[in-house]
Amino acid sequence: MGLQHDFKEARRKIARLDGQERDRLLTICQAIQQAQAALSHQATPILARCMTRCQGLCCRNIRVADIVTVWDLVYILTLAPELEPTLAACLAREDFFPADCLFLQNGVGPCLFPEHIRPERCVISFCRVEPTVEKEIGQVMRGFSRLIRFFSFRSYRRLMRYFIP
Repeated sequence: MGLQHDFKEARRKIARLDGQERDRLLTICQAIQQAQAALSHQATPILARCMTRCQGLCCRNIRVADIVTVWDLVYILTLAPELEPTLAACLAREDFFPADCLFLQNGVGPCLFPEHIRPERCVISFCRVEPTVEKEIGQVMRGFSRLIRFFSFRSYRRLMRYFIP
């Protein structure tokens, strides 16, 4: 369907939340942000090696819709709502063919997402398997899994709150 559709869906999902649900979503997203910070800290030498050897190759000639999901957009829009107009402008240039990442500033980089508020795959993917950061990668993945479960079971929680205030 494309990333523009996912962007609209992410905005709809967030807009439908009540105050209590927004607070819970913010807590989940802040936990993911902390996990990303821990991963970045632990992976500092790995990332330095990636930047010197590959020079951002992972952001080149890709299908952004295969990397960035609706859940990534929910996460980013929750923690950085001020990015919404910038994301919308970037998505206006979305193409169906592989190209450089839409979210590179001026088309070349660096990434326009703030540090520790990045899509899951962008954060957990390295040039090769890195056993030294498996625990931190797992934490980030668990955080995104928790985000997905939050939305999957939202209607049940609302129903329970209705019957058991």
